[in-house]
Amino acid sequence: MYLADRKSMLGRNLTYFGLPCVEMLDVEMWSPVLDSITAVEREEELIVPMKRRAQDIGVRGKFVVLEMTLLEASQSLALDDQMAQLLIAQLSLPKQKAVQRARAIAYDVMNLDLYGGFLYPKEGEPPESVEILPNLIHHQAKHRHPFVLILTYEARDTGAEDYDSFILEALSQLEKVTNSTKEVREYYTAKKIAKNPPHLRRLRFCVPVYLHKVAHDSYQVRSLGAWYYKQYYHTALLFEPREGQGSLGQPWPPADEIKELLAAPLFRIDEKDGDVELKELPAPIIP
Repeated sequence: MYLADRKSMLGRNLTYFGLPCVEMLDVEMWSPVLDSITAVEREEELIVPMKRRAQDIGVRGKFVVLEMTLLEASQSLALDDQMAQLLIAQLSLPKQKAVQRARAIAYDVMNLDLYGGFLYPKEGEPPESVEILPNLIHHQAKHRHPFVLILTYEARDTGAEDYDSFILEALSQLEKVTNSTKEVREYYTAKKIAKNPPHLRRLRFCVPVYLHKVAHDSYQVRSLGAWYYKQYYHTALLFEPREGQGSLGQPWPPADEIKELLAAPLFRIDEKDGDVELKELPAPIIP
């Protein structure tokens, strides 16, 4: 339903970048409006079944697989043309063609079912998400193309201090240009709130606000919705190209845009006896 509603903005046919499972249920559901599908999969034993499945659902001619990690795939998309040629020259011919084809596409939908936490920092190494998502945004910005980013994360992580530092710093910056953020600060950094796990609250704040910060010079970011099911946080964000970008970029944070992102509702999805119930998890907003 959502993709059909966005045809007028994103074009009659959509281009898709994602991490589909072997069954590719998302691709099958959206196949009538998909013009090009790029999948990322590094496990060799899964690639052939994925291609067979693409054949079964009638999208094989539109389907390309980047046989690498998501970090490697994002890097191959973000590189400038000269550096990309050096990278591509080291690959086998089929992989060269796949990367060249993927780089030529401006994607309408990016769907990443990452399942693990957003950060999971490792000692001495930056979290992969901190590089993957900016790489994908940079690729899209080269094309100046609007897109929808759909993300799934598990609401647990080892990066509590990093999350809390980001929340406090972002709110401190906001307080320079807007009203008090005391109530919002207390909510997102509280150790315990009934039916609102700490990492769910951290994801609710950090994922959209971090992406807004990364994309700010090139895109305005809007929330299309967020959901919590079992242990998973899901969100969909719309990136629309900014007009009138200056050579020094845009000042950050823009209070109205961050307020709008933080005011977006989050729904918990409960299932009982075959019935599905949506319940909004309230959060304070910046006045």
